[in-house]
Amino acid sequence: MNINNDSLIDANIQYQNILNMNIPFTNENPNIKNLIKESENQNKIFLEYKSNKRRTKNEKKERTFICKICNKSYLSYPSLYTHCKKKHNSKIITDRGRGRPKKKIVHYLKERLIYNPINTSYFLKEERNGITEIYDFENCIKGAFNIIYNSNNKEIKERNIKKKMNDYQKVYEHPFLGKFILSKHDRNIKNNNENEVSDIVFMHYLNKMSLYVNPNYFIKLIVFVTLFREFINISNRKDSNDDNENNYYIQFINYKIEPEYTTYKSAEEIPNFSNDFINNFLECDNNLFNFNKIESIDLTQNLCYWMYDNNFTTLKLSLISV
Repeated sequence: MNINNDSLIDANIQYQNILNMNIPFTNENPNIKNLIKESENQNKIFLEYKSNKRRTKNEKKERTFICKICNKSYLSYPSLYTHCKKKHNSKIITDRGRGRPKKKIVHYLKERLIYNPINTSYFLKEERNGITEIYDFENCIKGAFNIIYNSNNKEIKERNIKKKMNDYQKVYEHPFLGKFILSKHDRNIKNNNENEVSDIVFMHYLNKMSLYVNPNYFIKLIVFVTLFREFINISNRKDSNDDNENNYYIQFINYKIEPEYTTYKSAEEIPNFSNDFINNFLECDNNLFNFNKIESIDLTQNLCYWMYDNNFTTLKLSLISV
C-alpha cells in the first residue's frame, strides 16, 4: 500500500488542532463527531507509518553508536562493528557489554537425539569417534588394567577393597582381560550364539565398538565393561553379602576357587544388574574412573541394547533415572 507522506502529516496536524479546540463532544455536533473520528483514524495510520519508517543515512539524532578510533557515528551496533572490522581491521571498541550469554550449542536432550546411546551413533561425537586398530588392542587393554588395578590413586585402591574386587598384579592373570589380549579380535562375527558365555559376549561387544571409537575412548570402554563384569561376578559370589570379618578368609578362598559367573553363564540376565551397578558400584559421583552418571547410563544402555539386538539376551533394559 502506497502512503502519501504529506497527506498523513496534514491529517495529524488537523487532528491535533481539533483536540486543542476543546469542542464539546455531544450528539448536537454530529459533524464534529465525524471529523474527530476521521482524524483519529488518519492519526493512527500516521503514527504507524512513522514507527515503521526506515531510518536513513542522513539521520543524526539516533546515531548513538560511535567509533572510538575515528569518531564516526552509526545507527546500529552491527553497522559500527562492520565499520571497525573493515576500516580499522580491529575488534570493535565500544562501551557496549558482552550482551546475552551464549546458549549451549547442543542441549542434553538434543544431544541424545543426535548421539543416541542405544546404537553406534552414540560414538559419533568427536571425543569418542574414530577407530581403534587391532594392533592397538594390547596397549589399550593394558591401559585399562592399570587404571583399575595398578592405579596409584589410594581412593581407587581403597574402593576396590571395599567392593571386594579381586587383586591382580599382571594383566595376563586377569580371567577376562588376559584372554581378551590373546583372542583373535574378530570384528565381523555375523552368526551369534545366544548361549555364548558372558565374557565372550563382552569381547564381541568391545571388538565391534573398536570400529567406532578412538583408542583413548576404547580404553575407557574397556574399563567400563570390566567394572560391569566385576560387579556381576561379585553379586553372584557365595557369601558376597556377608560382612562378618570372621568369614573374610572363607570368602577369600571362595573368590579364588569358585568360577566366576561371567565365565560360564550366558548374557541373558546381564541387563538386570544395570541399575545396581550404576547406583551402588560404579560410584559416578566420586568420579574415580572418570564416569559421570549420564555417561554411565548411556554406556550401559549401549551395551545392553547391543546384546538385545544381537540376540544375546531377550531382556529389554529398563534403567531407573536417579
